[in-house]
Amino acid sequence: MDTDKQFEDPIAAALLSDSVYDSLRVRRRSLFKQSLSRKLAWQGLILAALAMVLPLAMVLPESTRALFPTGDPLSSTPKILLLGAYAGGIEAIAALGLIYVGLRRVRHDGSLTERQARRLLDIEDMASLFSLVTGPFAVLAFDGVFLLAVSGNDAMETFFSAGGDNPFASAAIPVTLFEVTVAAGVLAVAVFAASRLFERHLH
Repeated sequence: MDTDKQFEDPIAAALLSDSVYDSLRVRRRSLFKQSLSRKLAWQGLILAALAMVLPLAMVLPESTRALFPTGDPLSSTPKILLLGAYAGGIEAIAALGLIYVGLRRVRHDGSLTERQARRLLDIEDMASLFSLVTGPFAVLAFDGVFLLAVSGNDAMETFFSAGGDNPFASAAIPVTLFEVTVAAGVLAVAVFAASRLFERHLH
């Protein structure tokens, strides 16, 4: 064993750090103790899961394509898209919150007051709650409906016999399925890139 190498305790290091933010974070009671960069990486994966509906919609069998008013899933505005747009909106807003916190830390970490640090931690916790709890449930439900549709007519008939309405019926939504899923894919790449950036610049 190399005796020159010392074991580094990250909690002790944070408590002894010059960063007020880090010191408060390790003492704070929170469900989301992960680093900001890791949270953003998870958000990127959630947005990528939302974007996966695009290839699913492209391979729908004819029997389920017929459930869409125009027969073209990508250019449609089905009722289920409300859930997808909601999930995407939550993830986008939460990502902006986390990126804001990250930028403030990169620029002013050593000069933050305790009040400013607590405010940033509040923003981070709120963004984490919505992006890592509420958002994933909405994405899971959205993807689940399209996975069911890919399975074909029998699966959808089972869904309807259980009392479900047609999730692909038209709704008054200003965006199409194609637009929502492509936007989710672009955001996934951007958010993951931000996570790598903060991984390098934040300890």
